[in-house]
Amino acid sequence: MGPGGTATGIGGEVAVPGLQVAAVLAGLGLVLLVACSLRSVGVAERMVVVRLGRRARLRGPGLVAVLPWLDRGVRVPLRAQWYDVVSLDATTRDAVRVTVTAAAIGFVRDAMRYAMASSPEPAVEWVLEAELRRSLAERDLAQLAILPTTGFPELSDAVSARTGIWGVEITEVQVSRIETPVDPGLVRWANELG
Repeated sequence: MGPGGTATGIGGEVAVPGLQVAAVLAGLGLVLLVACSLRSVGVAERMVVVRLGRRARLRGPGLVAVLPWLDRGVRVPLRAQWYDVVSLDATTRDAVRVTVTAAAIGFVRDAMRYAMASSPEPAVEWVLEAELRRSLAERDLAQLAILPTTGFPELSDAVSARTGIWGVEITEVQVSRIETPVDPGLVRWANELG
């Protein structure tokens, strides 16, 4: 830049008015705003756009506009989600301590409720553990032997009844492992049965 707002180029000095610089900067700002506002939403997800914490709209799939500082975009997965329960300690109806490893398959059925919940995944896992512990407490040790093959058909409904407030439905609960620590009381109990 030379004196007086001129730029020096190959052919000499060219005048660059301040208005052109302002227009270029405004154009760059607009391009930056558009780039920050657009979000790509996949086929297996939706985006809930909340404007100023009040009005929520469900958008997607495709490009979704989210205005910075006005909107908050929350991605909601629509694919099956696995919720794992690893080494859950529980007690059966006949007072035997067991450790269970299980998993559940869940789907988001209400994207708005899911997006408005602060963190639904840990809450769903907590409900799953609580309901699994309750269900184990209603069974004897002998009844647990068939659970890895039959699963808990009624447990998915019980969990879904509680997780529905977050928009999550549990469709299946699978038990992969049931362990019973061997202690002298358990050995006596087995001998009494035999």
